Amino acid sequence: MKKKILSLFLLLNAFAFSADTLEIFALRVEFQEEKTDNSLTTGTGLFDSDPEAAKANFSLDPQGRRASSVYWKKHFEFADQYFRTVSGGQFVLKYRIFPESGSAYKLDKFIIDYNRTNKRKDEKTAEYDEARSRDYMSFIWDAVDKAHQSSLSPFKIPLSENPNTKRAYMIIHAGASRLVDGGSMGTNGADTPGDFIDVFVSSDFWTYLPDSISQEKHKNGIVFSDAAIDTLKEVMVVSETASQDGLNWGVNGIIVNQIGRFLGMPNTYDVVKGISRLGYFDVMDFAGYNAGNGFFPVLPSAWVRAYMGWATVQEVYPAAGKKLTFDLAAAGTGLGTEIIKIPISASEYLLVENRQRSWNEDGTVEVLLSDAETEDAEVIKKKILVDSLSLVFEDSVCVKGVCTVNKKKAEGIVVGINSYDAALPASGIVVWKVNEWYLKEALPYGVVNFWGGDTLRDHQFGLSVIEADGVLSIGKTFKNALGQDTYDYGTGTDILPHVRYSKDTVRDTVTTISSKGYANTASTTGGFSGLQIKAKPLSAYRQEKTENAFMGDSVLNFGSLIMKVELVFEDEKIPNSKFPKNTGVSSIPRGAVIVDYPSSVLKTGERAIAFGSADGTLQILSAFGDSIMASDTVISMDGSIGIKNNKMQVPLYRLGSPVDSLLGLASKEHMIFSAHYSGLLKTELVGLLDQVEYIQHFLPAKLKTGPLLLGDAIWAASNQKLYKADAKEFYPWVDSVSLPENFITHDMALCRDEENDKIVVVGADASVAIWSISEGKLWQGSLSQKKTNEFLSTKDQYFRVTCSDFNRDGKSDLWILGSLGYGAMVTADSSFAPISLPHQYKRGFDEGGTRYHERSSSAISDLNNDGYPDVVFTGFNKVYAVDHSGVPLDGFPATVSNGIPEYGFSSDPVVLDVSGDASPDILIGTTSGLLMAFNNQGKRITSGFPLSAGSFEYGDTLYPMSIFAGELIDSLSGPELYAFHRESVSGFRAFRASTGAEKNALAWSLPGHGNDRINWFDASLLKTPAKDAPRETISDFYIYPNPIKGGHAKSRFTLGMDASSVWLEFYDITGLCVYKKKVESAEEGKNQVDYIDVSTLGSDIYSVRLKVKFVSGKEKQKIYRVGVIR
Repeated sequence: MKKKILSLFLLLNAFAFSADTLEIFALRVEFQEEKTDNSLTTGTGLFDSDPEAAKANFSLDPQGRRASSVYWKKHFEFADQYFRTVSGGQFVLKYRIFPESGSAYKLDKFIIDYNRTNKRKDEKTAEYDEARSRDYMSFIWDAVDKAHQSSLSPFKIPLSENPNTKRAYMIIHAGASRLVDGGSMGTNGADTPGDFIDVFVSSDFWTYLPDSISQEKHKNGIVFSDAAIDTLKEVMVVSETASQDGLNWGVNGIIVNQIGRFLGMPNTYDVVKGISRLGYFDVMDFAGYNAGNGFFPVLPSAWVRAYMGWATVQEVYPAAGKKLTFDLAAAGTGLGTEIIKIPISASEYLLVENRQRSWNEDGTVEVLLSDAETEDAEVIKKKILVDSLSLVFEDSVCVKGVCTVNKKKAEGIVVGINSYDAALPASGIVVWKVNEWYLKEALPYGVVNFWGGDTLRDHQFGLSVIEADGVLSIGKTFKNALGQDTYDYGTGTDILPHVRYSKDTVRDTVTTISSKGYANTASTTGGFSGLQIKAKPLSAYRQEKTENAFMGDSVLNFGSLIMKVELVFEDEKIPNSKFPKNTGVSSIPRGAVIVDYPSSVLKTGERAIAFGSADGTLQILSAFGDSIMASDTVISMDGSIGIKNNKMQVPLYRLGSPVDSLLGLASKEHMIFSAHYSGLLKTELVGLLDQVEYIQHFLPAKLKTGPLLLGDAIWAASNQKLYKADAKEFYPWVDSVSLPENFITHDMALCRDEENDKIVVVGADASVAIWSISEGKLWQGSLSQKKTNEFLSTKDQYFRVTCSDFNRDGKSDLWILGSLGYGAMVTADSSFAPISLPHQYKRGFDEGGTRYHERSSSAISDLNNDGYPDVVFTGFNKVYAVDHSGVPLDGFPATVSNGIPEYGFSSDPVVLDVSGDASPDILIGTTSGLLMAFNNQGKRITSGFPLSAGSFEYGDTLYPMSIFAGELIDSLSGPELYAFHRESVSGFRAFRASTGAEKNALAWSLPGHGNDRINWFDASLLKTPAKDAPRETISDFYIYPNPIKGGHAKSRFTLGMDASSVWLEFYDITGLCVYKKKVESAEEGKNQVDYIDVSTLGSDIYSVRLKVKFVSGKEKQKIYRVGVIR
């Protein structure tokens, strides 16, 4: 991948350092003179040798003195002033031009020798690209070698003894940059493919040195034996000029950009596609450093300035009054707060800044000009309205399609300007979206944005502009009237506030970027942020009139050194909270509980959150995400991209040192019980005033699951025993029961009958052990299933168990669900009598020869309001809701994502009325960081969902999201939602839900149905099921998918009475029965046939007859037509 990008000259940067002073040694280099001008290159190989440039008489960066040291010192003077301003005085630039006297270093080859323009016969494109890369590195080697062999080698000059002074090297070569080849005619006029491009040579490039040079010795740079430096690893390369083909173009921008690259400022354009991503709004995008025709590069973006440590960022969180107001000073002016940061997910945030073209209140800019003749020439200050800045550098002025020579164009060299954002398209508030995961992936290559291949494409970028007008055109390719590719590099409609108007229409002022719409504050994956950003200038403002890209209408923007920005936090946010909160370590499924404060702590109307990680670390936070105890340790994290080369320090608020790996958590009042592989830990909270402390007790045992709280009893299980402890006395174990021999424990639940509680333990291969507490008996059963055409084997699956009275007969039943989709429901007694036939659901997935399991458990509710408990669970990109017959309810399974599938579910769904319509809704957390909601008919809830509740990272490891709901903050209406994902926790308000919704009989608001983790749903709280007289009816019969592809299908039908026999028969167009299948069991209600094998049938339309004989003896049938495609 690296070599491919390099050979295409999509150049990457290896970071160097952040220096107070950078000393640049610039080497002037020219080539052998072409006696006959080669038409494939600009000029003859010497400085100032382009005859067309002489005729064009470019007045800026003029021809005639480009070979002189003075000429280049004045360009470095511009760069020095630029970086002093950008860094707030933290960075100084020094420079020397070599040779310091006389003419440039002259190479032994012609310029075309380093820039072959055509493939040889039978040469592949990849070979040609590599050959061009080798030719280019040969030029670098020759230029460095020529300078080093001179009488005063720049590489032999001793380095500064000041540790804050670093040295860099730049090659300035004769000839033009290929970037502007074609001039104003664009690529259609490009005629010098043998010109160089401006390159930053980093350590990855040296492998492309020619074969004649010792590549092993110089694989990381040019190694010197007689120089002040050991190895030359990075080299900046700049062309003599960018002006050609009648277009006057400056080199200030590329010099600034190259220095930025050396300092560690990453490229922000798409280095794979080679197109702009941030437009004119960032100097590290080629559009930004070429702003103002390359004479007036703009400031780095807010993120780049913060990353370099040159800007202070104010981070903000939701306010109690829902609104926060800031006065943002213009970037680079130092007049006050310039950047605010608003987290929108655990790995993404927004940066808001005020970018102003003029830093003068009257809207003018002061351009500093000098001639190229003498070092101490007078500096001419040219003051001009920023709206007329183009008159400084443009060759002609066009009005209504008529162009005339620009007689006001400046002359000489631009050595400074008092506003480095003067060449922006307009002034106003720019809002950036920052994706830390993508930055973490891209920054090692010295870039921020790149095409993510067929998987991520252009859906993920490290840094992007939120285009305020909702027309997402930056980074997109369009065609102009000549059929050439053209791009939008940003206009006044991309910033706030602005007004679009034409001759006949004036539109409303756009002042807001909302949480919805095309331009929004959502996360990259579409997670709702609940944030609006509004902007308006202060009373003393200027109006700026610009033109909208491609549209032709006018845009009005507002110039103001102070802009008022209002952040509106919508009702989904918990006011005064600190979410998303970095917890330092990853949580586990079912790894968080609600816990009361001890009575000695002065916190009323609020509860806390205790949570654990896989290594056994237990932590505690307030319901607002605040600390309630002193941190006992701090960890350094690489995942957060803040200031360059600085690691983020994350405090942990630990409840003691980790015991060992964590299995599960439960809580009661102010006590937390955690099951570990080595035993059961009790953590009791104590405290004084507003601080929490704790005391701990430990019971040793080799556990596999738990804990489960039943009153004051705590249950946990190993492979050998079921243990019981007392929550108050705790030590020692009160009792233990031996489990069956060779039992391998997976999960446990409580099954309750009127006079008897039972602890159910499920294990490997669907084995089940039930301990009847009142009877003191252990019942053993097996629900195992061998592999068939219809089922996957239960042998290798991991099982979860939940309990309820599913068929409403007054006795408890249990439901087991395997990690590869095996589901079975039986009575929770010694008979293990089936409630319905087992079913195979789509769970788990295969990839690269590896089978991945999905270990999430189930939730229980009555979704269809029929009085019977339904089971809710997740599988590969699906949300299932099935009745007590195992048949999916209408609308289910629901598809989670219509794009990249969501899978790897390991955490439980939650059932809670979050929409406020008195019907239960389903909440799930995805591995991509979204908290999604579905109603009881399987429809996605889009009002306020999905929520940005975690972080998206594309990789080999899947991290489950664990979610729960509870009323933790009494002062807020409705329950709160919390989501743990990777190393973060997010909190939200379910404000549409009624207060106490989490306690509703239909709710399953926490994993395990509560902090006690009993996994029991009380069906007696549901309405009494309607009992209709059995009737011999068939309804809702269909085959799916239709048409059948792949040779396998399923069928559903509803019977009004139990059946004694059921057949499915397929008939072809001639009436011949070509396939039949007997349905083993069919009962009153909904039925599903999970496996119909029609792989032997040809492509055709078939009539399918469902033939039913009811227990009454009466027979009925229904016909359904289905297509088969082979």
